[in-house]
Amino acid sequence: MISAARNYGKFIWRCARLATVGDWRYYAWMGLLTVVTLIGLNAYCKQFVQGLMVTGMSDEVSWGVYIANFTFLVGVAAAAVMMVIPVYIYDNEEMHDLVIFGELLAVAAIIMCLLFVTVDLGRPDRFWHLIPFLGQMNFPNSMLSWDVIVLNGYLVLNVHICGYLIYTRYQGRKPSKWFYIPFVFIAIVWAVSIHTVTAFLYVGLGGRPFWNSAIVGPRFLASAFSAGPALIILALQVVRRVTASGTAAEMKSALDVGAAPGRAATLDDFDDLARVLPELVGVSLADRTRALAGASVLDVARGDLLLRQGSKSPNAFFVLSGRVVVKREESGRARVTRTAEAGDQFGEVSALQGTPRMANAIADQLSRILRLPADSLRILLENHELDVVVRSRMSERLMITDHALLTLRSIVQVSMIINVFLLANEVFKEFYSGNLHVASSKYLFLGLHGHHALVPWIWSAVALNLIGMTLLILPISRSLKWLDVACVCCIVGIWIEKGMGLVIPGFIPTPLGAIEEYMPSLNETLVCFGIWAFGLLCYTIFLRMTVPILQGRMTKANEGRAESITIPA
Repeated sequence: MISAARNYGKFIWRCARLATVGDWRYYAWMGLLTVVTLIGLNAYCKQFVQGLMVTGMSDEVSWGVYIANFTFLVGVAAAAVMMVIPVYIYDNEEMHDLVIFGELLAVAAIIMCLLFVTVDLGRPDRFWHLIPFLGQMNFPNSMLSWDVIVLNGYLVLNVHICGYLIYTRYQGRKPSKWFYIPFVFIAIVWAVSIHTVTAFLYVGLGGRPFWNSAIVGPRFLASAFSAGPALIILALQVVRRVTASGTAAEMKSALDVGAAPGRAATLDDFDDLARVLPELVGVSLADRTRALAGASVLDVARGDLLLRQGSKSPNAFFVLSGRVVVKREESGRARVTRTAEAGDQFGEVSALQGTPRMANAIADQLSRILRLPADSLRILLENHELDVVVRSRMSERLMITDHALLTLRSIVQVSMIINVFLLANEVFKEFYSGNLHVASSKYLFLGLHGHHALVPWIWSAVALNLIGMTLLILPISRSLKWLDVACVCCIVGIWIEKGMGLVIPGFIPTPLGAIEEYMPSLNETLVCFGIWAFGLLCYTIFLRMTVPILQGRMTKANEGRAESITIPA
């Protein structure tokens, strides 16, 4: 227990140190977010001292842009499930590591949700009234108590799943399915519940007819499953760009030594491999001797290319000493997908399956490599323990492929069509019936009695939603450039629709028929920017700590090496 706690402490310490290291782009981005966060904190301190009078809210419009952002971000957090389902239900290995990025985004989004709720409270120090045993939570009668439970529960679930998967990857061991798979399926149901409960907060207020509709829950889910994956698509492309460590041209010009003759391998080389790959000890001497047929040893220099992406070869490789990085060429850039150190293998998938190489393998330092024909590798893998270790490493690669992004595009595409359809249904219900409760919708879409502050907002949202949906339907969005445009349109359009287009009209006109318009104050806006900056700061730190572990650049095996901390951003 003490040893486990010490190891985990070292892991946290290395991650914390890693979060402070990067290139000038990283420092500039983190510096900007820190400045905006501090400006927002200063604005909130002013609000805390002077009260909610510094906001644009009033007795008539008691929810404003804080709750609008909260509602939008609950959807972003819930959308992580749209990456979990393809991986754990439909067994899409290509998106396996991408689930972690989605769940980390959910963690950052929930943190922002809790902050927006906090700043919306006039007296946040009285929150203790909701804490069980200390106050009166009023569960299960109050929908607010349900919201507290589902938000915090979802935060705990995602922190557990991400933390466990990242830590086991850091340790170089296979995660125990019983310790995280049940929580994954619980999280799938929980993700739907957090946005459904948020919708019920609005629907349950019978005195506000604008929200009193059964279609609000489905609209919330459809918009969440549009904006959330769209945001993840943009985030993944940023990760791909900033983690690039070379260009495709550099890979093509690298010296190819993978097919060089080398020297014939001996049993002593297998003994050397067994020192860094203990599972090899269980392979009998007879099997080792049989596996020597065609095996060879290569001494390679830094920058030598061992595997070329797209080529075919029957050979797999084990690192006897040194380090090899595996880089995948995409969109003119080369990105590290994994790192192989002493005892690790690479090239085994294409060798065993006879498929083209998925990436380049290049020596990161002076290295000694054991090259085995596929038949020799199959002989070694007859040993069960070695087979389990080798095959468990086959999926340990960080692959952010165009195909994975287009899979997310399909999710956004379908969800956006449903979202626009449900919006059209809501508009028809409001205007065709022509009853007295249409006043809020008239104010929102057409203006009411000369008041039309929200009309430009909602029509901008409708236009952006239609543009985003149209681009997603057209084949042009298979191009990542146009997919980015569609994603931005969807995110901004849904933010307006679920924020200014949902929260504010519910209060206008008041139950007494008065019209009191709302616009966020400057102080309120600065607080919002500060919380968004803090959320992005958290997400950036999460990614900065996670990506090197998924790439295999920071592991428990290289714990004592200083260079593992100074990896490029």
